[in-house]
Amino acid sequence: MGTKYNFACPGCGYTAEWVSGGRDFGEMAVVRTMICEGCKAVVDVLIGRYGQDGPTGDPDYDKSLNLCPKCEGTQLYPWPSEHPCPKCDNKMLKDETFGEMLWD
Repeated sequence: MGTKYNFACPGCGYTAEWVSGGRDFGEMAVVRTMICEGCKAVVDVLIGRYGQDGPTGDPDYDKSLNLCPKCEGTQLYPWPSEHPCPKCDNKMLKDETFGEMLWD
């Protein structure tokens, strides 16, 4: 079971809603939190299935891999562990007021 959180930037107020903060997986989906260069958002990107990264051999599933869920862009890079804001580069903090969301 995966876990998602909200992150907020104290510098500019940008928020990333319900992202894992790194690589995570549920029963089926494998995601990695990434920054999309196209829309400058922190997003969880589908990167695999059943605990494994990469193509699955299922063309219908694989066409959704490595795409930004907001803009369908492909210019993505893993969100560094320092959690920089994609808008102003300040460190984003986990917003504890929202708790966590468990997902499968």
